[in-house]
Amino acid sequence: MEYFNYIVIGFLCIAVLTVLVFALRTKKFFKTLLTSAIIGESVLLILHFTSSFTAFSIELTPFTLGTSGIFGLPGVLAITICKIIFKL
Repeated sequence: MEYFNYIVIGFLCIAVLTVLVFALRTKKFFKTLLTSAIIGESVLLILHFTSSFTAFSIELTPFTLGTSGIFGLPGVLAITICKIIFKL
């Protein structure tokens, strides 16, 4: 199980570096990261607050808030897919 943790940490580091590289290449680094974070957090909050209507909820934890803040909408989609597939 310890190797799995290292693999996950490695993939997360690669993903964060990829996001930073793409943000740097747009020539609008802070605007790109801020826009992505705002969209990700907004979608996460919408999913959280509409859970009584949809019967699907995502808890607001430091992990989900960080993932949606760093990766934006793709991060929220990844959380949603993992929750559906793995029943987390």
